[in-house]
Amino acid sequence: MGSCMSKSNSTGKQNMGNTTGQPASPGGAQNQRRRLSVSQSAQAKDTDAPRGFINFIEKNENVLPVFAEKSKDELKPGAPNGGGRRMSLSGIVGDNQQRGFENKHFDREGDFNLVDMGLGYACKKGLKPESPNQDDFFILRIDDWGLYGVFDGHGPYGHDISNFCQQHVPRLLVQNPDFVTKPKEALKAAFLEVHKMLENESMKGKFDCSLSGSTGTVILHRSKDQKLYVAHVGDSRAVLAQKGPDGKLTAFDLTNDHKPNLEHEKRRIHASGGQVRRLEGDIPYRVFLKGKLYPGLAMSRALGDTVGVSAGVIPEPEVNEVSLSENRDIFVVMCSDGVWEFIQSQEAVDMVNKYPKAQVQEAAESLAAESWSRWISEEGNVVDDITAQIIYLYPPVSHVPHSPKTWDANMTGAAEPRRAISVQGSANGSTHTPPPN
Repeated sequence: MGSCMSKSNSTGKQNMGNTTGQPASPGGAQNQRRRLSVSQSAQAKDTDAPRGFINFIEKNENVLPVFAEKSKDELKPGAPNGGGRRMSLSGIVGDNQQRGFENKHFDREGDFNLVDMGLGYACKKGLKPESPNQDDFFILRIDDWGLYGVFDGHGPYGHDISNFCQQHVPRLLVQNPDFVTKPKEALKAAFLEVHKMLENESMKGKFDCSLSGSTGTVILHRSKDQKLYVAHVGDSRAVLAQKGPDGKLTAFDLTNDHKPNLEHEKRRIHASGGQVRRLEGDIPYRVFLKGKLYPGLAMSRALGDTVGVSAGVIPEPEVNEVSLSENRDIFVVMCSDGVWEFIQSQEAVDMVNKYPKAQVQEAAESLAAESWSRWISEEGNVVDDITAQIIYLYPPVSHVPHSPKTWDANMTGAAEPRRAISVQGSANGSTHTPPPN
């Protein structure tokens, strides 16, 4: 998570630290260099936005160029001409009572088994008693395209902001007339518009995004066109696993972590009146207003963070287009920095590749568990929130809908019924070991 250092001392604590992109230094709990410091977060708020992407489609008259060939009735569950070929999965804001390594609650729509679609995910609360899980995510599949997002909130209202972004970015995208013909422009516009919406909601008092914000990484996969479109701000990295002539998989970073000490990012920050500094005892470089000790962001681009904007932090995403080859491009791993803090891109690809495609969910859980274990080994009693998505680009998709009762038994935690699962660890840090894989 990116960090904000409070302008006042109203909470008495600093917010979340972030990564450097450097190998982890040894020392475990005795390590005095700060990666992640824990803050008091604001109480999570229920959103008034409609839950569920399919529900949104059915209720919105302006939706969407990509559905022009289908009526809304054809997109509903059980419809004979495509209703079984769509699903959505998205996070719900939790509370501080969830225990370490507990799964985030989520909403789901559709009858597909994710494993049949080559998809696996994990979104785990870290070991931070004062804060709910500030990571959030969405997974959307409609016919031959998929849309995936990971958001890592930071600051007192980071959980509300990451949830707001994951709800509204896909909705903005599918209403944009450029979504089909100019997807890169549509992605950029969605990021900039959701930032404006955050500012407006902050002025209305829904939350305060002056010292809170979120990363955002969104991938549009159009399988018919064999294209990926990737937009991101912050450091929730996406990695493509590519097969070489020798059959080995190599990690190719689809995103570059937006760190303040990158030369082109630092130039913009300095030109805007900000400073890039690394404080004594700290690990990441951070963004400050000139002569001040705030906001202290450990990233150079983010959604929200209006004080950071005045120091040169921007919400404009980098957007890239990638042409795919079925023989070369195998899967994508997209994670919050709860994974990337101690696991390199190639290592994550190697971990996932140990599992067959049919065990993609086990691969996601294993990656999350290994990330947790490394935090405990390095930091002792503090673990960042951990989110991982695995997207196989050419899965053998079954078009036979699954009963909701048998829908991905490993991934409970849906809003109906809303119940906690996969619980290990405790709010007071007395248990640190995630469940074995």
